[in-house]
Amino acid sequence: MSVRSAREFLIWRDVATYQGAGFAAHRHSHFSVQICLPAAGKVRLRGRDGQWRAYDVALVPPGVSHELAPVAATGAVHDGADFVIIHLDPLTVGRGLFADRTVPRDHPAVEIGDLVTETDKESLFNALREPSARIRDQVLKIFAPHAQPESRRDLDPRIRSGIERLNASPEHVSLRSLADDAGLSMSRYRHLFRETIGTPLSSYRLWLKTNATIRHLASGAPLVNAAYECGFADQAHFSRIFRRTFGMNPSAFRKGEDPFTVRFFGE
Repeated sequence: MSVRSAREFLIWRDVATYQGAGFAAHRHSHFSVQICLPAAGKVRLRGRDGQWRAYDVALVPPGVSHELAPVAATGAVHDGADFVIIHLDPLTVGRGLFADRTVPRDHPAVEIGDLVTETDKESLFNALREPSARIRDQVLKIFAPHAQPESRRDLDPRIRSGIERLNASPEHVSLRSLADDAGLSMSRYRHLFRETIGTPLSSYRLWLKTNATIRHLASGAPLVNAAYECGFADQAHFSRIFRRTFGMNPSAFRKGEDPFTVRFFGE
């Protein structure tokens, strides 16, 4: 299997894909559910214990710290290896996905190559050769069946309402207003949010602001303007958060001989 060498992100509100040449990412963690599928050989990730581990298909749950380096079938690092990364929103399409697989302490990921068939991989790589809005449907067709039914229960309505407000305006909705609407104290709301979602409210807010800034960058806005418009204190603050989230600097989308291409699709 092979995909084009161009580095291309396709982004929906609840799904994002990367396809193209392999690249190393510094240590980071993110809000999404991440799945790494190398076109050939294995992909290596390193966790907090400092050990590199090889996976046929790697699942990185939200909040798990990891570094990424694609590898060839020989086991040597090979920056030119073609591979795919899938990001899924853990509140919707990624909720309960592979919930029976647990990442060991300080490991970067868990192996799911036994659940993702070669036919699944072939279908996904074939779809990505001609990027279109239909790719989202193909991604969900492959991975959605692996979500545990008991993990798909409706969110607490107080948290669901807060998420809707945050999605509409992440930089302007305060914790106090969310707590007041839910009839809870701020500390109790913060605890309920983390208990329900699995990540702190502050992390979710940063995730939304970062995604909004990426959309501004992709439209051609200067980095400093995009960061400010989406609620970051300054360009440096956004750059730190971006690097911590994706393991690279935001300038990688614009600079270099092989920059990243970003395409957005509707719901």
